[in-house]
Amino acid sequence: MDTASCDRIAAALIMAAALELVACIIVAQHLYPGYSLNNNYISDLGVGNTASLFNTGVAGFGIMLAVSSLFLYLSGRHLRALGFLIAGIGGFGVGAFPESTGLPHVISATVVFGSVAVMALLYMKVFKGPIRYYTWASGLLGIGILALFILGLVAGVHLNIGLGKGGFEEILFYNELLWAFVTGTLMMLKRI
Repeated sequence: MDTASCDRIAAALIMAAALELVACIIVAQHLYPGYSLNNNYISDLGVGNTASLFNTGVAGFGIMLAVSSLFLYLSGRHLRALGFLIAGIGGFGVGAFPESTGLPHVISATVVFGSVAVMALLYMKVFKGPIRYYTWASGLLGIGILALFILGLVAGVHLNIGLGKGGFEEILFYNELLWAFVTGTLMMLKRI
């Protein structure tokens, strides 16, 4: 398989992973009794009546990212492949270890959120033109929110700017999924 075909397949998998996960989350939020964007963590959807939808959707997201890393590797993009593999393993872990499992879930979520934020920063060298500043800003936003999120979990200091724990997490979540979709789109268009 040639490099261009591998890149297109990887791009399609990254885009599909982001879209699939957004769809699962939105549906699960509507099915979860009393779900609050402000007061519930996204992972609350992984327990109760929405558990199978959420956990399968997140695990599928992780699997698609991991498979995309294989195609990135085959096209010679080894560092990019490693980043998407790590994110994929973290995503799969979030689905395999619901929040009720405690530490395994927290570690998995930190891996996926952290790896995508770091990739966004590193992709500033890959993106061309003004879009470079988007990836840089997305990475900084991801690292900043993740750091504040971890501070809240570890030290009990919640600096969520009035959005509640769930709203703050939603910004991190959608920022990173948008970055993944934009990156996949640019790969598909052969812009990176």
